[in-house]
Amino acid sequence: MPGKDKVLPHSSTMAPPGTWLRLLWENGGAPPAYWGKVARILIPTTLAAPLRIFERLRWGGAVARVEIDKPPVFVLGVARSGTTHLLNLMSQDPQYAWISTFHAAVPTFFLTGRGRLKRLMAGLAPATRPMDNMKVSMDMPVEEDLAVANSSPFSSLHALSFPQRGEWYFNRYCFMRGLSARELKQWERVYMEVLRKATLDAGGRRLVLKSPANTGRIPHLLRLFPDARFIHIVRNPYVVYESLVHMFRSVIPMHQLHSITERALDDLALFLLRETLQQYLKDRASIPKGQLAELRFEDLERNPLSELEAVYATLDLPGWEAARVGIESYLDGLAGYQKNRYAIDPRTIERVQRECRFALDTWEYLPPDRPSAAVSGTSTGAVAASRRRSCGPA
Repeated sequence: MPGKDKVLPHSSTMAPPGTWLRLLWENGGAPPAYWGKVARILIPTTLAAPLRIFERLRWGGAVARVEIDKPPVFVLGVARSGTTHLLNLMSQDPQYAWISTFHAAVPTFFLTGRGRLKRLMAGLAPATRPMDNMKVSMDMPVEEDLAVANSSPFSSLHALSFPQRGEWYFNRYCFMRGLSARELKQWERVYMEVLRKATLDAGGRRLVLKSPANTGRIPHLLRLFPDARFIHIVRNPYVVYESLVHMFRSVIPMHQLHSITERALDDLALFLLRETLQQYLKDRASIPKGQLAELRFEDLERNPLSELEAVYATLDLPGWEAARVGIESYLDGLAGYQKNRYAIDPRTIERVQRECRFALDTWEYLPPDRPSAAVSGTSTGAVAASRRRSCGPA
């Protein structure tokens, strides 16, 4: 069967059985209609138990000794704001490492499974992501929260499985609200183990990380990494809301173990958009001078090289000339990529204006002029052309 026709498995299938039993218990179990999906999760993750045990015995000590002495670079922004595109651009810089699809899918035993298991998973993976048609590979950078979700119950991504409690998960693990000191320590332990293992696998290279949830927990990241660098990307909130709705409606049916209405999903998307933007505006002043760069998706799409060069200069990141070579090649490879397009209807405009007026005023965004707007994915061939216009002939 062609890769494009493959069905994505549950993204947290390899969370340990104890994690899944806790999630099911905390959420009142799953209705009978979802028992088949629960079985398709519990059987493979239980069968993987020997790999987890071997990994702890073989690699546990080495992972514990890893020192992350190069402060990470964090890409911040609401989901669907262009964070994936920005991460993909940054990952063309040879000085950086990241959490890969393979790391995130099997974080508790990827060091053990780097050979045959990785090749097997590459053959089973879909060709593209369901929400934006971006290519999938085992080595592509993804958000580290996927690895946290496949290691523990301490991730907002479990809202995909239990969307009726989506706000609860977002509040706790995007914005770190309502966590006890013990729970915060548990999250920190899991998060740091994910980063240490990736650092070990990358031979100590500096990490560039992207999880939209990081946008809501800046103070906690600064406590872990006082010298970290942050890049925040913002996009027209009207467009982001439509894209979030599309993402939820595309991804949640593959994951959900509880039923939820489309209207409730729309409300959840609006909650995540509003709360993430509010939390960022509240916390950004806590980032020391010289450690935060801000940009707009629209500017990055028009002039990617000049925008990224400015980011490197603002954050005093070395290696721009080496990075530029890989970034140019990557941008040329995007020619022909087609973004999803959706109408921005009056209801969207009314909801975003009512709930996110503070953001519209802060970043001076208006409703899109056209009857429809591209709201998903990255650049098309126009980006390669705009890159050439901004930096001379390719």
